Amino acid sequence: MIRVNSKKIFLSTLIIIIAAVFWPLWRVWYFPDTTWPLEKGEKTKIDSEVIQKFSADRDGLSKIAVLFGDSDVSPGGTFNFELLDENCRETIRSANLEIKKLDSDNTTDFVFSRIDKSKGKTYCVRISYAQKKGGKKARIFVIENPKPENSYFSINGEEMAGQSISMRPAYKNASIFEDIGELNRRISQYKPWFLKHYFLYFIAFGFIILSVLAVSLLIHL
Repeated sequence: MIRVNSKKIFLSTLIIIIAAVFWPLWRVWYFPDTTWPLEKGEKTKIDSEVIQKFSADRDGLSKIAVLFGDSDVSPGGTFNFELLDENCRETIRSANLEIKKLDSDNTTDFVFSRIDKSKGKTYCVRISYAQKKGGKKARIFVIENPKPENSYFSINGEEMAGQSISMRPAYKNASIFEDIGELNRRISQYKPWFLKHYFLYFIAFGFIILSVLAVSLLIHL
C-alpha cells in the first residue's frame, strides 16, 4: 500500500499557493513613465487610423496605455494596436482588443511581450478601429505634444504638428527581483528609514520564510 505523507502534501500545497499568488502579480507588474501626461484634451473621431511616433526611455517596453474619450460604442468593435519600427513599416508587436464601451477615466492598455533593448529606440504606434454594424466611431484624446522626441503624429491620414495622443508607455524589468527593487526605490521617499532598501527586503522575504517555517513546525509537532 502506498503511504501518503499528509504533512509533505500540505507543505507542497502551501508553496504552490504562494507561487500562484506572486507569479500572476509579477506578470501584470508594469512601471509607467509618469513624464507622459494622461490628459483629456480634444476628442477626435477615429475614421481610419492613428499613428504616433515616440522614443522609449528605457529597456523593457511592454505596455502602452491610451486614453480614449468616454463613449458608448455598442455593439462594439475591434481595436487593432500595432507597435512598429521607426519607419512605421515592420510590425514588432500587435494585439486586437474587443471593445464595447470606452471610459475616459480609465486607459485602454496595449500589452505585449517585453522588448529587452528598447532604450533610445524610436517606435510607431498605429491604432485602428473597426466598428460593428450599427456601432459608433471611437474617439481619442488629442493633446499638446508633451515630448519633443515625438517626431510624428497623424490621425485619419492628416499630420498634426505639435500634437499627440494621450498615451503613456510602461516598462517591465527582466525579473521579479528587479521589479521589487524598483518598487522599493520608487516609494522610498514616502517611507521611514526602517522600511527602506535592505530593511524592506529583509522584512518582506523574512515574513514569507518565517511563515513557511512556522507552518512546517506546526506540522511536525
